[in-house]
Amino acid sequence: MPCEHPSEPQLVGGFACLDFCNTVSGWDGPGPRERAGTPAALAAWCARVFGETPRIDAAGWARLIRLRATLHAVLDAMATRADPPAEAVAELQAEVAEAAARRRLTVTAAGGAWRDAPPADGTAVRHRLAMDALDLLLQGEPARLKRCAGHDCAWLFYDRSKNASRRWCLMADCGTSDKVRRFRQRQRSGDAV
Repeated sequence: MPCEHPSEPQLVGGFACLDFCNTVSGWDGPGPRERAGTPAALAAWCARVFGETPRIDAAGWARLIRLRATLHAVLDAMATRADPPAEAVAELQAEVAEAAARRRLTVTAAGGAWRDAPPADGTAVRHRLAMDALDLLLQGEPARLKRCAGHDCAWLFYDRSKNASRRWCLMADCGTSDKVRRFRQRQRSGDAV
């Protein structure tokens, strides 16, 4: 039985780009479950993640959903210790290049910083997510990027635990379901002996 994540996606990824990928559950399963299936649903997700509700039209939503598939192809491959598909990497490169061209450098007596546009529309959200993915790829430890071990889940997360031993997106959901499933398997195999 697949894990049943709540209809409102939890923020468990540790990076916005991972939580964005997690707006779909069961990517590789028999029936992925979509949680950002409309511009309004995606705008509500953005409000939770970025603290403001962007204006997302149908075209902006379609571009964001395409970016999500690209991010998932790259990050899921890395989480499973495989080389990401070259075409997905090229698409992510194009998104990062577009986003980087719109970043602004601010410099004060305290130092310099990059500033992204507030996530007020679909384009700004797309740029934010592309740059978040770049931060993960350049500053994160690849071994800490993981896929949930829960049956039919496939959510992605960055394991920030001290000993990098996290296995599930949510212990109370996939962790418990996985432990119950394994217990039942042991019970059945013990009965067969």
